[in-house]
Amino acid sequence: MQRFEQQTALISGGLGAMGIGIARRLMAEGARVVLGDLPQGAPERLAAAFPDAAGRPAFVSLDVTQASQWEAAVAETIRLHGRIDVLVNNAGVVSTQSVPFDQIDLAEWQRLFAINVDGTFLGVQAGLRAMKAQSGGGAIVNLGSIAGYVGSKEGGAYGSSKSAVRNLTKQAAVSAARMGYNVRVNAVHPGYVWTPLIEQKLIQQFGGKEAAMEAVRGMNPMHHIVGVDDVAAAVAFLASADARMITGADLVIDGGRLIQ
Repeated sequence: MQRFEQQTALISGGLGAMGIGIARRLMAEGARVVLGDLPQGAPERLAAAFPDAAGRPAFVSLDVTQASQWEAAVAETIRLHGRIDVLVNNAGVVSTQSVPFDQIDLAEWQRLFAINVDGTFLGVQAGLRAMKAQSGGGAIVNLGSIAGYVGSKEGGAYGSSKSAVRNLTKQAAVSAARMGYNVRVNAVHPGYVWTPLIEQKLIQQFGGKEAAMEAVRGMNPMHHIVGVDDVAAAVAFLASADARMITGADLVIDGGRLIQ
C-alpha cells in the first residue's frame, strides 16, 4: 500500500525506538518523513537507524516542551516538503519513580506533565495551525497508554499524564471538526511495548530475557508481546484516508489486557 504517497509526516520523539518504527512504516507507504527530537547525538543515531543515506528522513531539533521549537519544526517541515499532512506526537517519558501516590515528588510529576501533556498539547496546536491553512487538511495521532485508563499502585504520575493525553485528544478533535479545519485528531494507546529500553529494565527485573518475555506475554489474554510494529501499524491506519471518518478515537493496542 502507498497510502501516504506525496504526503509528509512529522514525528516527535523521532529517534526513539517507537519513533523510528513509526517512521519506517510511514516511509514504506510512501511518506516523506521528518523526525523531531533532541539534538544530542542525532547524526549518529539517525545514521544507525537509517544506514541508507539516500533514503534517510530529515531531522529537526525539537524540545517538545517549547512552543517556539514546535513552530520552527513545523515551519522547517513545510519548507522541506511544501506541506505537513501527518503529525505524530510520539515524544514521551516514563517516571523514574515507583512510589505510592502520596509520595510522588512534585518535580517528577511536573516533568512528566511537561513532556507528555504540554508537549502533546503544543504539538497538536502547531499541527492544527498549519494543517487548517492548507488544502486537504491533515491528521494528528497522539501516543497515549493503557496506563491512562486505570489506576495503579505506584505509577500515578505517568498514568495521570496519559489520561490527560486521552482527553486532550478528544477536546482537540471536536474543536477542529466543529471549526471546519478538516483535521482529524486521534490517539493510540499501547500496552507494554517491547523496546530496547524496556528489554533492559525487564531483564534486570526477571533475571533473563526469556523470563522477561514470558512475563510480558502473560500480561494479556492473547499471550503475545506488543511490538513497535504493532503500534506503528495503528498509527498508520489512523493517519491514513482509511480512517477519514474517525476522529477523537482511542485505539488500544494491548492484546486484550484492558478487557480481561
